[in-house]
Amino acid sequence: MKLRCWLLLGALLWLVPFAQAAHAASAGQDVTAFLDRDHVHLGDTVTLNIQGAAALSANPDLSPLQQDFDVLGTSRSSSVRIVNGQTTSSSDFGIALRPRRAGTLTIPPLDVGGARTPALTVQVLAAPSGARGQVGDPAFLESNVLSSSPYVGQETLYTVRLFYLPGVTDGTLDDPQADGARLIQLDRDRRYVTQRDGYTYQVIERSYALIPQRNGPITVHGPAFHARRLDPNDPNSLFNNLIGAIGTPVQARAADLQIVARAPPAGAGQPWLPAHSVKLQLSGLPANGEVAAGVPLTVTLAIDASGLPAEALPEPQLPPIAGAHVYPDQTQDSTDDSGEWLEGSRTRSFAIVPDRNGSLTIPAITLDWWDVVHDHAERAVLPARTLQVTGAAANASSAPPVPAGSTANTAAAAAGTTTPPVSSAAGAPEAVAPAPWRTIALASFALWVLAVTAAVVWWQLFRRRGGKAAAAVQPSALRVPRDDARVLQQHALDAARAGDAAACERTLLAWAREVRPGITHAGALREALADPAQREALDALERARWQGGDAAPACADVARAFARGFAWRAAEDHPRASTRQDLPPLYPS
Repeated sequence: MKLRCWLLLGALLWLVPFAQAAHAASAGQDVTAFLDRDHVHLGDTVTLNIQGAAALSANPDLSPLQQDFDVLGTSRSSSVRIVNGQTTSSSDFGIALRPRRAGTLTIPPLDVGGARTPALTVQVLAAPSGARGQVGDPAFLESNVLSSSPYVGQETLYTVRLFYLPGVTDGTLDDPQADGARLIQLDRDRRYVTQRDGYTYQVIERSYALIPQRNGPITVHGPAFHARRLDPNDPNSLFNNLIGAIGTPVQARAADLQIVARAPPAGAGQPWLPAHSVKLQLSGLPANGEVAAGVPLTVTLAIDASGLPAEALPEPQLPPIAGAHVYPDQTQDSTDDSGEWLEGSRTRSFAIVPDRNGSLTIPAITLDWWDVVHDHAERAVLPARTLQVTGAAANASSAPPVPAGSTANTAAAAAGTTTPPVSSAAGAPEAVAPAPWRTIALASFALWVLAVTAAVVWWQLFRRRGGKAAAAVQPSALRVPRDDARVLQQHALDAARAGDAAACERTLLAWAREVRPGITHAGALREALADPAQREALDALERARWQGGDAAPACADVARAFARGFAWRAAEDHPRASTRQDLPPLYPS
């Protein structure tokens, strides 16, 4: 009996390779491929369909398609038929392709689970001249430019409006292009609904800052829109949307526009600044107009312009100031693109150190610019400012010559002070008040000696009690929150009270890392907390972020739970206490 079983098992093992070969051969013969159409226009979408037996479970290798096509998406479906008691099954695989160039393109054979599809060809024609779209089409574009003859460097407004009907989905809108001009998208998209010839269109209005870089004619090439449309009145179309079918391709393109950029007018200031407005601001001056000699005064000079980016503005500079040394800092640039016009700003701080008593005058500061609204030259002016400097010692250069054998005068000169001369009328030296800087130096030295003595005493006491104190310290208390931790805590609580779930989680983790650097993600923070209320508040915040819903209640729970800081677990109670750092989870909880 045992011998028969072994013989049967050997026969089955011997037949397995033949069965696998037969299955592969049949699979290769059962796989077919075809296109939904054999000629398309450039910008249209063509669908490659692959059909095979139900056993065909592997996805095809799509990398050979990427040379001539953009792969927009895939879909899969299966079907089972029973005819006269016989069951047959099949699977379909759809691939949406957009040709990258015109001409006769070849779709190479694809590997599908060991089987290969046949090679196919598609004829790609140039985009038709009437494919820009118009009222009544599923989508069309309109564009306009505010000024057709701006100056070089002047910002003008380029606006494009996308009109689309219900059912248009998965759309992509390209950016306009212009050779010889710079285009900056403004962060002010508008969405609204409008009526055109009885059609109700959804509208997306997008604006760009158009800045010519050279004079002469410049062509702005309108953007193209690509999408697909599903008919909401067709049940099959809705079903195809659910299973990921492609739908009817939709495309539109905005018309090209031309502007003529003008060169800067003769006599315009340098640097050339065509703007709507330019302002100069100087901040940091003392309200009482008084400064101390030798003490740095920090002022900030800002140049703000409407209609220009920050990089087009000159670097802020203070003119030479008599009686003071000026030390500039790095320039800070920012450009706000949230409105109709770019708002550029360049700021720079300067440390002004007066070196003598008397009046200190900061000269007037001027900046020439061109008013593009009224088309004439303008000048931004900051008037001169005068300050009073006090506290400086007498100028050594104006004092009489120091006698060669005068020890007191030599020491005073080395300290930066001078001793008044002997009065010849009285026949005896005058009573001289001690210099204020010498008193300050002596007081500073005394404070330094006192601080060093206190540090030595503290160190001796610490060494005596160091062993016992080290044994009593818990690992969770080794890191004491610093001022930075309190600032981060306030930021986290402010974000929570504002209801911003993303900012709340980001600032909460930053605060936690400041206290415990080993915490790198929300999961690690949750495991390090001992308070169930804090862990539940963190879980609710994660659910609000990643599962949708109203984030306001979750943020409010975080504000209440963490108002008094973190409640940490002891190191020995931590479920993941280890010498290595755990990797963050692949998906948030």
